[in-house]
Amino acid sequence: MSDFANKTFEGQVYTFPHLAQMTLPVELVVQQEPIRIPVRVTFGCHCFTEEFDPEKHGGHHRYRHLGEERAFDVERYQCSLQLPQVIHAMLSGTIYRADRSYTYVAQIVLPHITGLQPYSIFFSLEKARKSPSPAVEMFVKSAYLSPLKHSPNAQSWRFKALVGEKAEVFSPKKPKGRS
Repeated sequence: MSDFANKTFEGQVYTFPHLAQMTLPVELVVQQEPIRIPVRVTFGCHCFTEEFDPEKHGGHHRYRHLGEERAFDVERYQCSLQLPQVIHAMLSGTIYRADRSYTYVAQIVLPHITGLQPYSIFFSLEKARKSPSPAVEMFVKSAYLSPLKHSPNAQSWRFKALVGEKAEVFSPKKPKGRS
């Protein structure tokens, strides 16, 4: 079950079980020994809402979550239905340091009514503080159709390598061009 209240919009009820917390096992090899790092994934309401603009949105768009008022967006919602599969696919992908406060960004291409579209996922990745063994927490702050948003020389990682770094089983990667 997700933490999000259902939304009735234009006569249809939208539910969010696809955005329930999940844990992904990330398989790594550390000093020639296999290790499994659990990554607890949670989602934010920005995955299916956008900034509320009274010039653009009516009262029926309003969506409130944890004291924040946003505008429900059907396109973001429809894309969010694929987020669990997208997160699984990211395990073997590359991620980048984001231009904004989201920390990291990844992108895949989703099929869309108008053809394939770039889908950007903005998230944080931190060591789980309360776990006795290596573990990581991933918070997906936002996700929407958009070209990848990172600077041209942004630092990049393989997702699994960054999980190992955040779990403190790998040494941190040094940014290129710095000593």
